[in-house]
Amino acid sequence: MTVSPFTPLFFINRKADGRDSDYIQTFATTDRILVEIFGDLGKAVSGQVMVEPSGETLYQIHFNTWKINDEKLLSFTTISLSPGYYSVEIDGIGRSQIFRVTDDPVILENTTLIQYSMKNNRIRNDAIFFIDGMQYFFDFRVPGGFKDSNWSFSVESEQFVTLNADIVQLYGLESTQKRFTLGSGMGVPVWFGEMLNRILICSHVYFDGIKYVRKESNVPELAVQLEGVNSFVFTQTLQQSTNLDPIIEQNNQAIMRRLDSTIYRTIPTDINRLII
Repeated sequence: MTVSPFTPLFFINRKADGRDSDYIQTFATTDRILVEIFGDLGKAVSGQVMVEPSGETLYQIHFNTWKINDEKLLSFTTISLSPGYYSVEIDGIGRSQIFRVTDDPVILENTTLIQYSMKNNRIRNDAIFFIDGMQYFFDFRVPGGFKDSNWSFSVESEQFVTLNADIVQLYGLESTQKRFTLGSGMGVPVWFGEMLNRILICSHVYFDGIKYVRKESNVPELAVQLEGVNSFVFTQTLQQSTNLDPIIEQNNQAIMRRLDSTIYRTIPTDINRLII
């Protein structure tokens, strides 16, 4: 039984030299945390959402199932929570890193929601993006964003020089690249950079509702914040997609629950909520 590496929660079991990062993963109350688990057919998956730091069980997770083939079964669920600190425990796998759910606009304005999916299920065998014909997007919120100082420009063009040394423009196509910064002043654990690199192989990747793609084979660049502390800032060169299929784009925006680039459809407030 394994958790899909595209699941936006981290089940980390390792030892490393140095001090761990102080950053706590953050989600908004509007985010939906999609958890996918692959297991053998006939074996049920059980788990629970835990309230932190007390470790009390908030509720038992109900997993939906989807048969992949005669041997493998996908168990999946979508988690939506009220403000607080939580972890997810999957029996047989372990407990995730603690994460925070908040509706505080001061905190959320310094984060970016990355939503991602594939165009089909044939590209990867460690995640399912279409279940019974319905497409699913993962939500992964990170600290950081795009800085104006990290824009760069390029052009592809062909020119002709006349006998009088005049330059004639035959054609040209301009483009703008932006460097996305992942990590605040305190930085983030290294697996955030690993996750960003994995996400960018997806067919559809949206940063706060705007579609971007990786620039060629560019990968996240790591910068150490403080020697001996396992907390880093990553930068990644991206280019905004401008020539989009309107039907695919409209469908993706609807699946991501967006009314426009910044506002989400409302979600139920009477399920999976911590009553205080």
